[in-house]
Amino acid sequence: MNAQARLLSLAVICLQLFSESRAENSEGLATAREGKLESLGVNLCLPHSLIAAGVPTRPAPSLPMPEGPSSGKNSPKGQTVQPVSPPATEMPIIEKEKQDSGSNKPAAKATIEYNESAPTAQGVPPLGIVQALNEALINSPRAAAIRAQFAIARSKYAQATQTPNPSFFMDRGLLAEQVMRIGPQFTYEPPWKLIFRLLATKRLVAQTKTDLLTTLWQLRADTRRAYMEVIVAQETMKTLEQLYDLSSKLLAVTDKRFQAGDVPELDMLRARLANSQTQVELAVGRVRVIRARQQLNIIMGRPVHQPVNVPGLPDYTGSVPSFERITQLNEAMPNFEHLVPPLRDYIAIGLANRLELKSLDQQIKLNQINLKGAYGNSIPNPKVALGKSTEGNPPVGPKLTAVFFTVDAESAFTNLNQGNIALFKATAKQLKYQVGSQKNLVIGQISSAYQRLLAARERLRVYQERVLADSYEVARLARRSYEVGQSGITTTLQAQQYNVQIRSQYLDAVMTYTQAFTDLEQACGKPLQ
Repeated sequence: MNAQARLLSLAVICLQLFSESRAENSEGLATAREGKLESLGVNLCLPHSLIAAGVPTRPAPSLPMPEGPSSGKNSPKGQTVQPVSPPATEMPIIEKEKQDSGSNKPAAKATIEYNESAPTAQGVPPLGIVQALNEALINSPRAAAIRAQFAIARSKYAQATQTPNPSFFMDRGLLAEQVMRIGPQFTYEPPWKLIFRLLATKRLVAQTKTDLLTTLWQLRADTRRAYMEVIVAQETMKTLEQLYDLSSKLLAVTDKRFQAGDVPELDMLRARLANSQTQVELAVGRVRVIRARQQLNIIMGRPVHQPVNVPGLPDYTGSVPSFERITQLNEAMPNFEHLVPPLRDYIAIGLANRLELKSLDQQIKLNQINLKGAYGNSIPNPKVALGKSTEGNPPVGPKLTAVFFTVDAESAFTNLNQGNIALFKATAKQLKYQVGSQKNLVIGQISSAYQRLLAARERLRVYQERVLADSYEVARLARRSYEVGQSGITTTLQAQQYNVQIRSQYLDAVMTYTQAFTDLEQACGKPLQ
């Protein structure tokens, strides 16, 4: 008993001197401490000898020591108790460094201050995916520029009604003939030429309208991607906030155990490093949220800094009951209560609504009108001149005045407009093959997007049913296990990193599903939501 009491008192003196060495950096004091230890007959490896002797190494022998796996060899196994830490007699290391450096580094449980001005979503009604798509098509300057091109196409109606202008004809023979002919000259255009031009313009306007709708359809896809980027950025920031909260709690526990002498300083440094890394990543995540919201505002035609409230994803970590998650489903996420229609249904939708096929149909009709117009243009336009004719009737007269009439017609002998006729015939044959090629391309795009959608949907289902909840529970239990001293900090940090990795993979799966759904919607040419 005397030997154990002596060893215990030596351990107390050693740890008190060790704590003094943390607060004082003077070289003279360190030499004095070494002299005091040598005077007591204790070397610097005393803690290891005490541990080998089975003596507790916590710096508070006056307080009752909890029995647990780390209290000695004779402690009962399987007993889980909370470690009791004595009141700290000195400032924690983090706070001391904060005092010494004069910096604004937050403590373990402090919140992160971010000076970047960001639009807040408090009091703003939630913005659904359908509302965002409609608002972008109505208010976006990009959509307005696309719609303005339709007026350019309609202006070709005025161009189609243009006909050759009349000219002024004058024939004057002063001496020899003594003739004076004066009057207008008209170019006569057959009426079918004007009709064919108007019909061709009508088909061209319809084709242009289809092409502009295709461009607007691509704008819809860009808006959906921007909307999903906001969701993923928000969920990433939420994950980083949770990780920062866990790392802060872990740092606080590690610091408390370090002050109690239960863990080495390396554990505390590693916990602080993990907390600092999470703090930096959280700041980057907040910038990503700001950028994503601004890009969504820009593409919808809103002011850049206007607050926007995009609903987040449901929580599948076990904190929300399953019956409540149904009401929290995001419009951009799949509803697993509804089955996905078969592939043939989407192929039928795509062949009936794909804008590229409609554009090819308009091109075929336009080419048919142009071919008929080419046949009509093979007949030349005659020129007709009429007016007043005065002749002096030399040599003796009398002077005669009458009306003259002149016709100038080109003979269709070598130019029958055969070049344009051959061109439009070849174009008609090529367009037929182009339709088959486009249908084959549409079917391929729908099939590829459909299979990727099914794979992404199944991946999301597995993550939501068990992977997210299991990963969250593993990280939580790892932290609790470290708090009671049953596991090391390496295992705890790895569990937290693995949890973040699982959440990141889940968000990647969300983006993959969104991209597959967008591609399927683009391939079908019809809104699927």
